[in-house]
Amino acid sequence: MGDQQISPLSTHTKTEFLRHLLDDIEALEQMIDGGLIESGVTRIGAEQELCLVNPNLRPANSGPQLLTEINESRFTAELAKWNLEINLDPQNVGAGCLQAMEDQLLQLLKLADEKSRECACRIILTGILPTIRKSELDFKHMSPNPRYRVLDSIMKELRGEDFSLYIEGVDEVNLKHNSILFEACNTSFQVHLQVDPDDFADKYNWAQVIAGPVLAACVNSPMLLGKELWSETRIALFRQSIDIRHAGNYIRDKQPRVAFGYDWLKSSAAEIFKNDVALYNLIISSEMEGERSTDLLARGEIPHLRAMNLHNGTLYKWNRACYGVGNGKPHLRIENRYIPAGPTPHDEMANAALWIGLMEAMPENCRSNWAELLYFQEIRSNFLKAARNGLSNEMSWFGNQLDAGELILEHLLPMAESGLQKLGIPDDEYRKYLNTIERRVRSRQTGASWMIDSLRYLRANHSIDESTLLITKYMQENCLGQVPVHDWEKPNPRTLVSIPDRYDRVDSLMVTNLITVREDDLIDFADTLMKWNGFHHLPVENPKGELAGVISSRDIERFRQQDDNSDALVASAMTTDIVTVAPEMSVEHAERTMLAHEFGSLPVVRDNCVIGFVTANDIRNLHKKLDSQ
Repeated sequence: MGDQQISPLSTHTKTEFLRHLLDDIEALEQMIDGGLIESGVTRIGAEQELCLVNPNLRPANSGPQLLTEINESRFTAELAKWNLEINLDPQNVGAGCLQAMEDQLLQLLKLADEKSRECACRIILTGILPTIRKSELDFKHMSPNPRYRVLDSIMKELRGEDFSLYIEGVDEVNLKHNSILFEACNTSFQVHLQVDPDDFADKYNWAQVIAGPVLAACVNSPMLLGKELWSETRIALFRQSIDIRHAGNYIRDKQPRVAFGYDWLKSSAAEIFKNDVALYNLIISSEMEGERSTDLLARGEIPHLRAMNLHNGTLYKWNRACYGVGNGKPHLRIENRYIPAGPTPHDEMANAALWIGLMEAMPENCRSNWAELLYFQEIRSNFLKAARNGLSNEMSWFGNQLDAGELILEHLLPMAESGLQKLGIPDDEYRKYLNTIERRVRSRQTGASWMIDSLRYLRANHSIDESTLLITKYMQENCLGQVPVHDWEKPNPRTLVSIPDRYDRVDSLMVTNLITVREDDLIDFADTLMKWNGFHHLPVENPKGELAGVISSRDIERFRQQDDNSDALVASAMTTDIVTVAPEMSVEHAERTMLAHEFGSLPVVRDNCVIGFVTANDIRNLHKKLDSQ
């Protein structure tokens, strides 16, 4: 989860931190050149991020309490109160390593599940929780961990304005947000692989090559805020949610802090850290105590390179280079950050096995020959295509264009099998994982496609809110089960009645596909729109898009009795003394408000802008639905 002792930059701390940072990189180069980095040993590890949900399947702010109840060092806080992270123990690669990893994962998830029930919540494994609403992304839901609050403050100051989020898929999300908490929507299963220092550049390049097809096989995040977006929306969301770049000269390339990369690695791991210092501004600091890393090396001690790791922790490469020290020995790892959490532990382990096997199966003719064999932009394009469309792509593969499913089934699965065998993992241990990948790809049912197919099936008779609740309920009930996602059925709509408080707020009921008019529109135009659509009210917006009033058929009739001017504008007849509700308001409160004021509808407003409408008829229909259930 990163170093907790961080602080904003100041002149003093930046100067000292920079000295240590440059010294750390020099020390890393000395260790690589001197053969001090551990080699000849392959280890794997993983970090499991998860979401917590209330009985009504909304995010549960129980993380801090649950951490206390669990009281296990492998569990740590995450960015939001409704997230947690589990750090699995490293495993020496060989017979039993995959099974040992899965056994520990299941053991710790079972512990989390048992303790979560005591805290009136449950755990769920998903790339993005389908039932998250914008109100749950407010700063008050951020973890009390000081690291995240410092990062939020620093990034907002560097950004200088609200963060922008625009993702277009089948639907689109276009909004601004005032904290980095949107990052917390993303939960992943991050897999670590220890790599020999002499092989690091080639293995890192190979990790980039296989990223697109591996991601295509494991996409699991197709929805955000009820919108159908990318197959792996995390890729776009993470990048934009903490993007502190400013719009400037379009000719200058400026890399985001969440990035795939822009070129092949040519020499060693030190090259990555050097480039990162050159390309990315420091955004955090820390009090740097003790001797310089090069001085420790000169005395025969192994440094932890804290300054370098702190800076590296503010960069979120989808394949990230990592330096660590274990049992007194320094090592290098590649961290795979693009594999999403869920839908089940077995699915996650299948994704991990595919990646680990492929990493070991790197073709020998690729070594030091990447630019001649492959064009980097094609590799990056594969990754983005996989994020957008999952398996529904053609991918570039050593000069050929192949269907993503064909590439995985005919080329990558045999390579992964040979790699796992080379690592000494027996057939009866890895076979179940690769079989899962094969069946998932053949059936074309990834976590993402299951969610989208389920959403479209449910939307025939249910609202978006009801559909995401049903999808999340099915996911939560099956996330710790033994059935992988390729065998999942569509959710049963009848289970909706078992979800408590499912219509708890106005935003679970309101209509968001609005027709509005402007103050300077003709009254006849507003009247015609209402007649065309069978409406009795329309929101009126000013030129800034803010709610200026409401015009009703009754308002128009009353105005025409006094003035028959055919050129009269909406501003002349609209009602400006209006009552609005917030999306977080309870349905019961909205109903009482309508009754008290004898209104037939209420605009739903956030930040002075109308985002929905709730009517008395909506509430009457809700009562009928609940009575019939």
